[in-house]
Amino acid sequence: MRTRLLDSGHEVIGIDRHEADIEVDLGTEAGREKALTAVRDRTDALEGVASCAGLSPTQDAGDIVRVNYFGAMAMLDGSFELLRRGSAPSAVGIASVAALFDMLSQDEVLAACHAGDEEAAASALAGRDGNTGYCNAKRALAQGIRRRAPAWGAAGVRLNAVAPGKMNTPMLADLLGSADHRDAIEGLPVPLGRVGSPDDIGRAVCFLLSEDACYVHGQVLYVDGGCDAQVRPDLV
Repeated sequence: MRTRLLDSGHEVIGIDRHEADIEVDLGTEAGREKALTAVRDRTDALEGVASCAGLSPTQDAGDIVRVNYFGAMAMLDGSFELLRRGSAPSAVGIASVAALFDMLSQDEVLAACHAGDEEAAASALAGRDGNTGYCNAKRALAQGIRRRAPAWGAAGVRLNAVAPGKMNTPMLADLLGSADHRDAIEGLPVPLGRVGSPDDIGRAVCFLLSEDACYVHGQVLYVDGGCDAQVRPDLV
C-alpha cells in the first residue's frame, strides 16, 4: 500500500511500533496522542488516512481490543479535522472477515467500544480467547465506521472499511502455527480457492482513498475471495 501511494506521487507518514516515521504503541492513550501530535506537527491537512493498527488473535483479548478498535479508531477520529482541510479527503479502516461471525459477537464488548469505554471493553473480554477479542474489535470497527458515515459525509470526508479475508501475512503464519487457531483458519471458505496477498488489500485501500471511489462512503468492502458471500449469501 505504501509503495503504491508513493509511486502515485503521494507523501506518506507511517505510524507503527518499530521502523516507521512515527514510532508509538497505539494500544495506549499516550501513544495515540503522541502519534496524532506528531502528524499535526508535520502537516496542516491530510488527503487520506489508512488506519491499519492490529494485533493477531493469538494475543491477549484485552490487548487486542485496545489496539484493533481503540487504537485504530483513535487514528481515524483524531485525523478528522486534518482531513476536513483536505481537497478531496478520504479515510479507510481495516476491519476483517472475522467481523461477520455472529456466534462470537459479544454485545457488552461492542456497546463499550461504541461508548468509548476502553476499560469496560477490555474488562468484558477478561478470560476470553484472543479470537473472541479479535472478532469483536473488528466488528466494532466496521460498525463504528458505518455509524460515522452521516457526520463525516456532511463534513465532506469519505470513510470506508476494507475487510480482509485469509491473507498471506505473518499473522496468517502465526495462526496456522497455533493449535488453537489452525483448524478454524484452514476451514475458512474461500470460493476463489487461493490465499490473498497484502497487495490485494493495498489495491482495495488505494481505490477507496482515490477519486475513483468518490461516491463510495460508509461501506465495508470485503476483500476475502468470496468468503462473505458464501457465509451470508442472502445479505445485501
